[in-house]
Amino acid sequence: FAAIEQHENRLAERIRASLAEIMGIRLYQAAPHVPKTPTIAFRAEGWEPREFCRRMCDDFGVFVADGDFYASTLAKKLGILESGGWIRAGLAPYNTEEEIDRFIEGVRRLMEHRG
Repeated sequence: FAAIEQHENRLAERIRASLAEIMGIRLYQAAPHVPKTPTIAFRAEGWEPREFCRRMCDDFGVFVADGDFYASTLAKKLGILESGGWIRAGLAPYNTEEEIDRFIEGVRRLMEHRG
């Protein structure tokens, strides 16, 4: 289990660091010192979350989901629900570096062509 956790956390940290560098992406996460799950919640400026998710799937073969992800009270307090919720990328033990590359490239390309 330790090896699985290390693998997932390494990939998740790579995603978080890459997303933080992309103009128009806003990450929603705990402070750096707080342990995190390998799930990343974010918003993409200029995109409705559902459309962003659809395009990631259709254009890049990457599944991400939209919604409140059972954090409905927080989503309501932040006003996230009125604009479609968060975009969520989750990792599992079988995810690869190549899949992370495709995810990051997909986000970058969509953000370059946002409406």
